[in-house]
Amino acid sequence: MPTAPRLVLLDSVITLNDRLAQALPLETYPFTIGRARDCHLIIDHTQVSRLHACLEYDHEQVVLTDLNSTNGTFVNGERLVPGQQKRLRAGDKINLAQVCTLEFDDPGTTVQMLPVEVPLKGLALDDDGAQVTIDGKRLDPPLSPSQFALLSLLVRNEGRIVTREDVRLYVWGEEEEVTDQTIDALVSRLRKRLDETDPQHEYVLTRRGFGLSFRNKNSPRPPVGDCL
Repeated sequence: MPTAPRLVLLDSVITLNDRLAQALPLETYPFTIGRARDCHLIIDHTQVSRLHACLEYDHEQVVLTDLNSTNGTFVNGERLVPGQQKRLRAGDKINLAQVCTLEFDDPGTTVQMLPVEVPLKGLALDDDGAQVTIDGKRLDPPLSPSQFALLSLLVRNEGRIVTREDVRLYVWGEEEEVTDQTIDALVSRLRKRLDETDPQHEYVLTRRGFGLSFRNKNSPRPPVGDCL
């Protein structure tokens, strides 16, 4: 009987790390998944990003993070927000870019009576409630509607450049005339609110001559020249 957590391939037997496998024990953390040859789990498929996702061991639980993949990481049918950690339970189904499905198997969790809550790391959006949380703590007071709209635009384009024109169209719309100074003031106010809650991390980055980009905790730095 296996005692360590492992990933079980559900779709079919495919070549993983240059060998046929149907189950892979999680013996090293962080455990990276992707197309790159230095990943712990290599899935050689064009739909899978070079660095697609990562598994970490935190607070005696295994957590999964999407590394800003192009085609997404899904847990039980729900797409993960890039950079946001998802605590895994035994039996969870992990789908990578709609290419293959893995099941998380952790025999140790069957003897646990109460789950251990893992604090979320980084920034997460609640679109329905127009709320923002950082490291599991909600921003209070909430962001203004324009600040939330700007942050939403940046988060949804994490790792890519967002231009002034992108901001103007998304926050104010086509009919509104907005100056660069107005946009700069909005960016400054948003940065101040985020810095008040988490001064140790810079979420909104400026690429001079290009625009803005968003980088969550545990996310790779945005590549140079990557634009919308």
